[in-house]
Amino acid sequence: MPKFAHMSDIHIGAFRQPELRALVLDAFEAAIERCGEEKVSFILMAGDMFDSNIPDLSSVRKAAEKMKEAVDSGIRIYAIYGSHDFSPNFSSIVDVLDGAGLFTKAEERGSGGEKVSLRFIDDPSGARICGLSGKKLSIDREEYAVLDRASLESEPGFKIFVFHGGIEELRPQSLEMMPAMPASYLPPGFGYYAGGHVHTTMIRSLPGRQNIAFPGPLFATEYGELTELARGDRRGFYLVDFDKAGVRGIEFVPIKVAEVTEIRYSAEGKTPLQVTEGLMRKAETPGLGGKVVLLTVEGQLREGKTSEIGFQAVKKHFAEARPLILLPKFGVSSRELATPPSPPKGLHMVERELFEKGIATVKTEEQSLRGEKGVAVAVELLRILKEPKKENEGRAEFEDRMATAGFGTLGLEESWRAD
Repeated sequence: MPKFAHMSDIHIGAFRQPELRALVLDAFEAAIERCGEEKVSFILMAGDMFDSNIPDLSSVRKAAEKMKEAVDSGIRIYAIYGSHDFSPNFSSIVDVLDGAGLFTKAEERGSGGEKVSLRFIDDPSGARICGLSGKKLSIDREEYAVLDRASLESEPGFKIFVFHGGIEELRPQSLEMMPAMPASYLPPGFGYYAGGHVHTTMIRSLPGRQNIAFPGPLFATEYGELTELARGDRRGFYLVDFDKAGVRGIEFVPIKVAEVTEIRYSAEGKTPLQVTEGLMRKAETPGLGGKVVLLTVEGQLREGKTSEIGFQAVKKHFAEARPLILLPKFGVSSRELATPPSPPKGLHMVERELFEKGIATVKTEEQSLRGEKGVAVAVELLRILKEPKKENEGRAEFEDRMATAGFGTLGLEESWRAD
């Protein structure tokens, strides 16, 4: 019985800390190796393989080498864009790797007139694959609205639909603000729906649409997901057995490349000296060596200033335990503050909340800059502006890349080029 692997949201290149970037890549390599051990016929990558459409090339090289090993062993790889590795203005690294023969893009367009028409890729295993890439600024949802679902439903065989986007009926409560589309946008009658974008592991079925699956990341992509790992969440991919009649079994394959532990300390009602001494004792917790250590300190001091806490000495003492990396979050306040600090949030969530609060003040007749679409534009522009200069990239190329991406996001690339 043939089988395939379903991965998504790997985000190679995520994190600024080299230690964490390396773990993201380690998780990808471990997953590919496991696919070889399981002798899968093919691998589905449901978007956001990379954290950026032009990622760090050293990470790309290592990922490409591992994929080539899989391809050389006879494993086929099919991929679509995710919202992170898609670019409306220039070729993405996904296009480069597709052109190099390391995988095949699962999205093949047909000629459907006013409707979006997709063609199937017939894999030698008997599976029939098609998909629609995730794109930024809700462009993909607009395409789903005019997708030729009837023609896809009428095709015979065991069919897999690969997509990158949230589903309203399946959206977790923790992601209730995440843009999503109704399940009716998915073409009915497929045997498996290989989803990405939702960083939660789940498989659900709805009327006419069986096995809608989201494997989640292979490791983590931001601090909040590291805390989830520390609290026992698993990361990995789905392994699916099938035949011409449909899915015969689905197994979640866990991938673990590092221990993540969380140390929380309350400074509530303590003096700076007591906090310093308490954290020093926490640094002597057995078994921190080689782990990702999340240190969260919060609460309001009884007296004194937060600057009187010996945070630098605490960090040095933790370093003696030789953790893989220490990630401190200090949310301590003095009694003079009116309100205690809020629990730490993921950076992406903080940015989006700020834009959501400010969007009401934007005075423009341009609908794409108002409401949810305006927030999406702002989030994407901020992501572009945070992109660092690439290695060996000249200043002129860097500025042109930034301008092309920025004006393209605003829909002004042609007018900018004309000027």
